[in-house]
Amino acid sequence: MKIIPILLFALLLSACSTHQLKTASSEKISSYGKDIKLTVTGQNPEIVDKLSRYIQANLLTEGFNIVNDENATALNVAISVFDPGNAALRLTIGFGAGRGSLIYNAKYMKNSKVLIDYDGAEHFTGLEMAPGTKYEPMRNFGGAETSTQILLEEASKHIVDQATGKDD
Repeated sequence: MKIIPILLFALLLSACSTHQLKTASSEKISSYGKDIKLTVTGQNPEIVDKLSRYIQANLLTEGFNIVNDENATALNVAISVFDPGNAALRLTIGFGAGRGSLIYNAKYMKNSKVLIDYDGAEHFTGLEMAPGTKYEPMRNFGGAETSTQILLEEASKHIVDQATGKDD
């Protein structure tokens, strides 16, 4: 009987995202202006493009403007690891097997000054039950496309939350 609480705790840990704020501005990014110049880099051009689109959509929703102006606040996102995981392993083994991962760094800069330096790691195990997310019970066990979408949605949300102060 003691094994059930241990298993539940292990499942909760396997579904976590990790974030480390290395540098934080004392002011909200919007105090430097609403214009953002976005640059996303990484090894996979398709993932770079998709993450760029998710971030742009979230920034626009929060009232920012996406511009190509060197004087705007720069948002540089560098994807270091992307793996959509393996749905078959998630379904058959669980406990973190087959999990998807997206590891990135996001920096907001103005005039070469780092305003926010943020390391993020999103993980997808299919068991996520975080409040405020778009997770749906059966959707969570989807394949690479579903995993990719959820990883990118969560990363873009956390990146933009840094600019708005919602992640405080």
